[in-house]
Amino acid sequence: MARLLALCVFLLAQGTSSLAFPKPESPYYQEAIEKYRDKDYSAALAAAKRALQEDDNNASYRHIYGLALAALDQFREAEENLQKAIALEPAEANFHYDYGYVLCQQKKYDQAVPVLQRAVELDGENLMARFLLGKAYVISHDSLHIENFSQLALEQFKFIAGRNPRFPTVHLHMAMIYSNGGHEDEALQELTVELELSPKNVQARMEMGEILLKRGEADKAYEHLVQAEKEAPTMPLVHYDLAMVYRKKAQTAEAIKAAQKCVELDPNFVEGHYLLAQLYRQTGQPELARQEMTLFQEIKKKGSQSPGFGHQ
Repeated sequence: MARLLALCVFLLAQGTSSLAFPKPESPYYQEAIEKYRDKDYSAALAAAKRALQEDDNNASYRHIYGLALAALDQFREAEENLQKAIALEPAEANFHYDYGYVLCQQKKYDQAVPVLQRAVELDGENLMARFLLGKAYVISHDSLHIENFSQLALEQFKFIAGRNPRFPTVHLHMAMIYSNGGHEDEALQELTVELELSPKNVQARMEMGEILLKRGEADKAYEHLVQAEKEAPTMPLVHYDLAMVYRKKAQTAEAIKAAQKCVELDPNFVEGHYLLAQLYRQTGQPELARQEMTLFQEIKKKGSQSPGFGHQ
C-alpha cells in the first residue's frame, strides 16, 4: 500500500502508525498486530474482525481493525472504527495520532488538525504527530482560516528539531516557512542543515536554488539545481527552475531547452508554457511564442494546471 502524504506529498512516507498497543488476551488480536506489522493487511483485518467478535467494545481491537481497513484503502470504515476506538478510550494518545494519520493519508488536513492537536496534548513527545500537525496547519490554513498558521507550524517543527535534529525533512519544512515569510537568511541556514543531513533531498536543493536565484546568486543556484536534475531528471519543476537560472545568466538557448523539457514531462505545467512564450518572443520567434501563450491560456481556462502554478 502506498503510504504517502502529498504535497506533500514525499513526506508521509516518513511516518508510520503508532502500533503502540496494549496487550489484551485475545490471540486474534496478537495475530492481527503481527500480520499488520508484516504488511499482510488482509490477514490482519480477518484476525482483528475475529477479535472484535469476542469483544466489540474493546478499544484496542477497534484500533487495529481500523488501521487494517485503512491499509486496504477502505477509509470510510477505517475512520468509523478509529473514531469508535477513541470514544472507548479518549485518553489514548496513539488512537488520536493514528486517526489523524489516516486523515492525512486522504489529504483531509482540515479534519486532521483538531485530531492531531489532541494527540499532541496527550503525548507531547510524539514527534510524528507534531510533524503531521505542522504540515496540516500549513496546508489547511485557508479552509480553517488560521491566520497565524506559520507560527503554529514553526512551533511544531522547532520542537521536533530540538528533540531530534536529524528528523527527516524537518529543517526543509522550517526553511519553507521562513522563505514564505521573507526570512531568506534563516531559510538558507535550515536548508544548509537539511542538505548536510540528506544531500540527495531534491526538494531542499530546489528550494535552495530558488532562494539563491531570487537573491541574484545565479551561479550558486545553478550548482544546486544541476545536482537536483541529476537526482530527479524526470521532475518537471527541476527543469523549470533550471530554465529560470539559464535565463538569468543570459543563456537563452539553454533556457529554452530546459523549459521545453519541463513541458515535455508535464504538458499541463502552465508556468513552463508561459516561460517558453517569453523566451520565444525574446529570441524573435513570434509564432512559437503565440502557440505557447495559447496553450498557457487554455490550461488556465480549463483549470487543469499542475500544482506548480504560481510557484515562483
